[in-house]
Amino acid sequence: MCPFLIHITILHAYHMGSLLVNLYLQKQAPILDRCLLFVSILSDRKPPQTGGNKMRVNTEIFYNKNFLFYWLSAVITSLGDSIFVIALTWLLVEKTGSPAVVGTYLFILGISKLVFIIIGGAAVDRFDPKKLLLWSTLIRAAVILLSLSAVYSDFGGVWIFYLMSAIFGSVDAIAEPAAITARTRIVTKEFYTQSMGLLMTAGNVSAIIGPMLGAGLVAAGSTETAIIINALIFMAAAFLLSRVNITSEREPEQTGRMWQNIKDGFSYFLHTPIILTMAIFAFFSNAAVGAILLSIPFLSEELGFGVSGYGMMNTAIAIGGAAGSVLFSLAAINNPKPWMTLLTCFIQGIFILLTGVTGNLFMITALIALIGLQEAAVNVIAPSVNHAMIPSRMFGRVISVMILVMSGSVPLSQAAAGWLMETVEPQTIFIYEGLLEMVAAFCTFLLPFVRKFEKL
Repeated sequence: MCPFLIHITILHAYHMGSLLVNLYLQKQAPILDRCLLFVSILSDRKPPQTGGNKMRVNTEIFYNKNFLFYWLSAVITSLGDSIFVIALTWLLVEKTGSPAVVGTYLFILGISKLVFIIIGGAAVDRFDPKKLLLWSTLIRAAVILLSLSAVYSDFGGVWIFYLMSAIFGSVDAIAEPAAITARTRIVTKEFYTQSMGLLMTAGNVSAIIGPMLGAGLVAAGSTETAIIINALIFMAAAFLLSRVNITSEREPEQTGRMWQNIKDGFSYFLHTPIILTMAIFAFFSNAAVGAILLSIPFLSEELGFGVSGYGMMNTAIAIGGAAGSVLFSLAAINNPKPWMTLLTCFIQGIFILLTGVTGNLFMITALIALIGLQEAAVNVIAPSVNHAMIPSRMFGRVISVMILVMSGSVPLSQAAAGWLMETVEPQTIFIYEGLLEMVAAFCTFLLPFVRKFEKL
């Protein structure tokens, strides 16, 4: 009964909340169609297809029970991650009082993921992504409980935390491509953007609630209590994942050598111009965004807005991101194209550039909110475009290579921005990075095979 009640509760809540939006967007439809839409929403039947619209409100995804279980698992996993960040950070402060330990933990986490991401992608193509995702979630729960040994022991060293970070990074390297692959097998292509919007909404809500909940648990009980509850959250996520049915799309040759599978992934990536080009574009786009995120506190300080201004800017980017994710959770883009990604990034580049040429706090806050909105759009449209272009038979291998290329610029750009701000103003960083994203988007759009792309 529990899964059934979860399904019905979410479905009816969503329907009642989106009823007026549906009717408004269908105002050009005949009266009869509008009445049928109204009846379908109240009677738990699929709404009629209106067709023709590139972007429309669509509730069909909520009739997909597999996606509901997958999404609920993602919701509580995101919540668990947010709680664990607070609990672990506070535990490290209590036990070591050293910022260097926290920095080393994050470094090992990132390096471990970077080292194993390609292997993780190949593993996803060889094995059932649901099982990989399920086991990675259970391993996270076990590793979280491992941190309790640091609490109940005499804490002979920080090696326990470093071991945890290495395991977490390795598990994430498998979990990320497994989660993406699972989603593309649960929903069809026309629901890629909507499913990404719903996942982003879950992440944004968890990012707001999780830290407050984690801090509250630590304050009300203890760090140990927060850690135990966090482990239980991951176990609940694993249970929800176990309820998901995913169609297997493995090829017979995937039982061959792992190294050959990895080479095949790299070969496909390098010899498919549209995928290679969009990944290179994302390298520069992510570099621009990574640099400006690092520059925001320095911009606030330089302009005399202080910590309150910095807080307003952070809140603005969160509000913009939340608004964008909610928009794309309601609306579906049936056939996302590369030019949509490029246009969104070009507009984002304009907002970044304008942030660097104004000194008004409220104008900057509004622009940063728009940057957050565009970032949400990019994070929905770009993955949907990329996922639609990759054949399912080698999805894990190719997407892992793309993740490696696209995210590799962020630490480099942040380091470069930090170094440059020793000699130039933060506003200059915003101007340069805005121009970088705009030029990268424009130059990529000029390529005919990108601009006119339909499908592989």
